[in-house]
Amino acid sequence: MSQPPPLFVPDLTKPAGAVLDAAGNATCVTCSARQPVARMDVVGQGYRCAACSHKAQITALTTGQDDMSANLSAGDRSSLKRSGLALIATGVAGIVGGIALLATTGIGRYVIGAGIGSLAVGFSRLKAGGGGF
Repeated sequence: MSQPPPLFVPDLTKPAGAVLDAAGNATCVTCSARQPVARMDVVGQGYRCAACSHKAQITALTTGQDDMSANLSAGDRSSLKRSGLALIATGVAGIVGGIALLATTGIGRYVIGAGIGSLAVGFSRLKAGGGGF
């Protein structure tokens, strides 16, 4: 009987930016301002002040660029980029293989569809990782 794949458990340790001082103040991960935690927004790397959150939201709306550095660690962004590139390569191979199969069998269209899906997920992960090739 085959073994199930190993379970992936992400790093669940508290990020450095999520530390509070004795008075209950947190430090903004973007501008380093110290404010009471009730006035801060929670992001993946800790806390962010309202002013920085507003700036990030306006930037995202006007330029389409998300502020991933406040939410994902450098290692997480790098991992997203690597998996995105792998999925893009798989998608290209699927499309090429599907085109080759179209001449001989009807399954080629399904392989092409899977390749397109892989490309879409790959480009999404690449963008979420914060970059291009």
